[in-house]
Amino acid sequence: MSPLVSPPLFCPFPTQEHPRLRQLEEEALARWAGQLETPTQHVDLEKLCRGHFPLLLGRAHPTLPPERLGAALDFLIWCFSWNDQMAGVPPVWLQEQSWLALAVLQGATPARDALPSLWLLRDIRERLLGSMPRDWRERFIRACQSYFRGTICEARVRAGRLCLEVSSYVELRRMSAGTSMVFTQMEALEGFFLPEDTLAHPALVQLMRTATDVMAWANDLFSLECDLRDDFHPNLVLSLQLERTLPLDEALRAAVEMHDTAVRRFLVQERALPSFGAHDAAVSRLVLGLRRWIRANLDWSLLTGRYPRTAASQCSRVA
Repeated sequence: MSPLVSPPLFCPFPTQEHPRLRQLEEEALARWAGQLETPTQHVDLEKLCRGHFPLLLGRAHPTLPPERLGAALDFLIWCFSWNDQMAGVPPVWLQEQSWLALAVLQGATPARDALPSLWLLRDIRERLLGSMPRDWRERFIRACQSYFRGTICEARVRAGRLCLEVSSYVELRRMSAGTSMVFTQMEALEGFFLPEDTLAHPALVQLMRTATDVMAWANDLFSLECDLRDDFHPNLVLSLQLERTLPLDEALRAAVEMHDTAVRRFLVQERALPSFGAHDAAVSRLVLGLRRWIRANLDWSLLTGRYPRTAASQCSRVA
């Protein structure tokens, strides 16, 4: 199959480099190299290096020192490695292991014969959640639960050899993208905590949902070449192709248009945000964080070794 050519992706937000990215990378690799010196290696260190995960988190939080990002970076790496480890396993087993992982995040100790990943998650949890306010911890756990549900549903779709209608796929992807976890973490990392009633305001819920769509559609475009090699792997382009009976290249262009429309919708929704009174400053920091995550995700997708270079080279950035 000849390489698919994607139109440029629209992203008006500036790239922000982390000034101590090298330190962030070196410290993360040192931590994970120590974890991987076991007979039951569950993460490929070389693959981890190619992933460039410190770049993703560093560009999303460019003003924070590496010591503030360490636990969050380890959790990010854990999530990607967990996703790799669970790829292709039976949905029933994935569900069992996912709920065990959720229990660990809630404070449970893994069984002796549990997957090494679960023991590693226990250590990350202590550093990630130990000193956080109770309300925030509960919200973060709910975000993780939503992510696990999304990945379980995706596994069932693949096992059933299904291609979802676009509306069903959109709802599934909003869970499996995992953005609610990083958006919730953003508050803890950046040092602001918004009350539940503010976060539940329809305007903020809508804005965060749109940011999720932008990031999810970008990831689907970058991963398309890989997903085409994997029978019935859920992807926005494939759902568009089926529902609209489009050739693959036209379905790809339709997905790009959905991405760009979501970016423009984000800008409109941002401008329309109401005042939140005493919480206006914190809401502004949340919005800035969403902008940074959208850009960081796009930049990372162009540089990570997780996606084929042919895909990355065709998805240009627009400043």
